[in-house]
Amino acid sequence: MKVKPDGRKGLPSFKDLTLEMETVSNLALFLFTVDDKSVYLYQPKNNNSAMPDHLQYFPVSDLSDIFPKWAYFAGITALHLEHWYSNNVYCAKCGSSITKAHKQRALICQNCGHTIYPRIAPLVMVAVVNGDKLLLTKYADRFLPQWVLISGFVETGETLEEAAKREVFEETGVYIKNLKYFGSQPWGFSDSIIVGYIAELDGSDDINIDTKELAAATWHRRSDLPKELTDISIAYEMMEALRVGN
Repeated sequence: MKVKPDGRKGLPSFKDLTLEMETVSNLALFLFTVDDKSVYLYQPKNNNSAMPDHLQYFPVSDLSDIFPKWAYFAGITALHLEHWYSNNVYCAKCGSSITKAHKQRALICQNCGHTIYPRIAPLVMVAVVNGDKLLLTKYADRFLPQWVLISGFVETGETLEEAAKREVFEETGVYIKNLKYFGSQPWGFSDSIIVGYIAELDGSDDINIDTKELAAATWHRRSDLPKELTDISIAYEMMEALRVGN
């Protein structure tokens, strides 16, 4: 990102690189446009390459604090595509080098013709409601201290609804019913798209957590739900909808 003299951060432009345009064009990959703004992925041959003092590397999460607001999602999507490009340098079928397709977002092996498209893993997120209470959890296997909703990746052969029921039971030992679709959100941190559901408790509210996945799981009253998550996440939207009784 570009660090301004007053310490504020902003999105860099090509001119901030202070490089010849021919050099920039060989290192910058067009990703997409947001309104009338083109977004590129800058891929220096070496991440330790010298850059102007006013440009620095920061975690993508830092984009949540700068304007324009779409910069955060653009950064997450760029991260998703960067994962895909960097993990697909050679053909998985024959081992030959691959090249970028010109007419679509794809990589093509010039030797065997194998075509690779970006990987988007479906992930379900479930808000389990028990009367005026919501089931919230804390992860055990990653640094994320906030209370969150239950989530997990869809397995081969599962429907989204089957995955939601399985994840809730595996992580907390409770059963759910009456799943209602809430919405979806692309999430480039895990190369996934999150599909959110609201569900009702089916049976006992006794919790038996999977300690490999969770550090804690507790029923929280709607009137006392924590406000710890960023307001641009679908988890935040789902919790807020339940807070106000939707």
